[in-house]
Amino acid sequence: MSWYALFVKTGYESSIKRWLDTRFDNNLLHSVIPKRKVPEKKDRTVQHVIKTLFPGYVFIETKMSFSIYYTLKENPFIYNTLNYLNNKDKTSTLPDVQMASVASERPAAESHFFKEIPSEEMLVVLQLINENEVIEYSQVYFQDSKVIVQSGPLKGLESHIKKVDKHKKRAKVLMNIMGKEQLVDVGIEIIE
Repeated sequence: MSWYALFVKTGYESSIKRWLDTRFDNNLLHSVIPKRKVPEKKDRTVQHVIKTLFPGYVFIETKMSFSIYYTLKENPFIYNTLNYLNNKDKTSTLPDVQMASVASERPAAESHFFKEIPSEEMLVVLQLINENEVIEYSQVYFQDSKVIVQSGPLKGLESHIKKVDKHKKRAKVLMNIMGKEQLVDVGIEIIE
């Protein structure tokens, strides 16, 4: 099974996940909506808010086929599967694709129609989220202007932390996902 990204109506990610869970067996299709817990200050109090990490996207793990694709398209809030060029696509050439299509008929056409997310990109996201699909706070401290993560999902990923806002208690983490690098805001606890 491979990972794919569904481009969906923003704000409807959770309802689409519920629809996918009722429509597909978990062994056939598994869906994930990565979220992050961040502190927000409202009326002089700090509230801990859960926000979607990638608004407008639902990640699915499945063995994609035209049958699954057309079932997904039945939901009016699922716009499409994300088709972008990944490293595997860049190395394949058109004559090879045509030869594979002729040799093995439909499966080759399906495998080249749907663009999977490379497993090493999804692995970083899956390591950060907990069983509730939320990136919890990491406990960090500073030593000689270096960020040291004592515990939490960012432990071992210090090199990915690009900026820390001590006042807002957030860290900007560089992630390579869906073929491009993105800075993502995550909540942190600062240890003195």
